[in-house]
Amino acid sequence: MPRPVILLSVALLLAAPLSAQQPAPAQLRAGVDSIALAALRQDLTPGLSIAVVRGTDTLVMKGYGLADVEHDVPVTDRTVFRIGSLTKQFTSAAVMKLVEEGRIRLDATIADYLPQYDGPGRGVTIHQLLNHTSGIPSYTGLGEAFWEKSRLDLTHEQMLEMFEDDPLEFMPGTSWSYNNSGYYLLGMVIEAVTGESYEEYLARTQWRPLGLEQTSYCRQAEIIPHRAEGYAVEAGVVINAPPLSMNLPGAAGALCSTPRDLVRWNDALTSGDVVNAPSYATMIAPTRLLNDSTVDYGYGLAAGDLEGHAVVAHSGGINGFSAYLSYYPEADLTIAVLANGPTATGRVQADIARLVLGLPSREVAVVEEQPLSDAQRAQYVGTYDLAPALPLQVNVFMQDGRLMAQGTGQGAIPLSYQGGHRFLGPAGTGIEIEFTAEDGALTGFTLRQGGGAFAARRVP
Repeated sequence: MPRPVILLSVALLLAAPLSAQQPAPAQLRAGVDSIALAALRQDLTPGLSIAVVRGTDTLVMKGYGLADVEHDVPVTDRTVFRIGSLTKQFTSAAVMKLVEEGRIRLDATIADYLPQYDGPGRGVTIHQLLNHTSGIPSYTGLGEAFWEKSRLDLTHEQMLEMFEDDPLEFMPGTSWSYNNSGYYLLGMVIEAVTGESYEEYLARTQWRPLGLEQTSYCRQAEIIPHRAEGYAVEAGVVINAPPLSMNLPGAAGALCSTPRDLVRWNDALTSGDVVNAPSYATMIAPTRLLNDSTVDYGYGLAAGDLEGHAVVAHSGGINGFSAYLSYYPEADLTIAVLANGPTATGRVQADIARLVLGLPSREVAVVEEQPLSDAQRAQYVGTYDLAPALPLQVNVFMQDGRLMAQGTGQGAIPLSYQGGHRFLGPAGTGIEIEFTAEDGALTGFTLRQGGGAFAARRVP
C-alpha cells in the first residue's frame, strides 16, 4: 500500500494544452468543464470541486465526479475536502493578528512562549517558524519514525518527542526548507498566548466572523456534513487512502473547507478583513536569508508569476486529498481547486488561469526516448525518499516495457531515457530525474521541476 503524502505534494503530471483566446462566459465555463473532466480521466481522481471568481463575478462554482465512490455520491459546490497545507495561511494570519495586538513578537523565540520546549531549536524565532528557515527537522520527513505513528492520536508532548531533541539541519535563517514542525509549533504558540485551542481561536476570530460555514478542523470522528472520502491510486487502480490521525497535521495542515469558503477567505484576507495591509504585505513578501539571497515564500503563502501575471498561491496535499488556492491580484482573480485524490491541483488551476487570462496555448514538444534494455531499466527500479526536502516518496517501476515513476498518492508517469542516468517526464511537465551512482550502484536521484532541485535517496 502506498505511503500517504502529508501536507505538501509535487505534481508529477502532464499539463493539458489550452486555447489562446480569452473566452466568453459560456465558453469559459465549458473550458473549465473540459479541464476538470480531463484531469479526472488522466489522474484517476474520483472528484474535483472548483471555484473561479473574478472581482465580484462568480465565473464557476461547481463539482465534478464523485465525493464517495462506494456510495456513488457526486461532488457539488458544497462538498467538503481536506485542504492540507492551505491551513498554513490561516495559521500565519492568526499569528499576524496576534502580532498586531502586541501579544506575539516576530523576533521572540519558541522558548518565550513554550518554555517546555527544550530542544536545540528553542532559540528559533517566530519569524523563522513562519517562513520555514528554522532548521528544525520537519516531522513528516522523519521516515519510519513518523509513519509508524501516523494513525495515533498523539498529544502535543508526544508530537514534540518526534523532533524536539534532534539536531538542527542548518543554522536558523541561513537556508530554507519546507517545514511542518514549524507550523505545528505555531499552533501551540497560538494556544499558549490565547488560552484557547487552535480550533477555538480560529473559529472565533476567522471562520464565524467571515461566514466560513464549511471550514473547520477536520477531525475524523466528527460528523461533517457533505465531507468527501479520500482516495489514492495504486498500480492504476483507485483505492481508499490510508488513514491519518488529524492530531498530527495540526496547525500545519488539519483544516477542511470548500472552494466557496476559500475564495471568500481570500477576499477577506486581501481586503484587510483578517489582518491589516502591512501584515498581509509581510505574509506575501519573499524571505531574505542571512546571505542576502531570497526565497519566493513568505508566511504560509508564496508569490510568483504565470507568464508575467503576478500570483500569490499555496498548495496542499494530505492523505487522499490535494488542494490549490491562487490569487492573481492584477486581474482580481481567485481560483480554488480541491480534489479527493492525486490530481495535480496546481496544474489544474494554472490551466484555468491561462484560460481566464487569455494566455496563449503552450507548444508541447514531443519527448524523444533513447533505447534502453529491460536489464538496464531494472537497475532504476526501487523506492526513493525525498525527505527532508519534501515529505514524498517516489516509486520507480517497470510497466509494459516502460519505466514509470509514481509519487505518493499520485498517478504514475512514464520516464523517457535521455542518456547517462537522465530521464524526462511527459512533455509539458518540466520533470527531469537524474539518478546518482556511487561505486556502480544507484543511490538516489535529483528531481528537477518548476525551477527547483530536490535530492532523493534510495530506500534499501
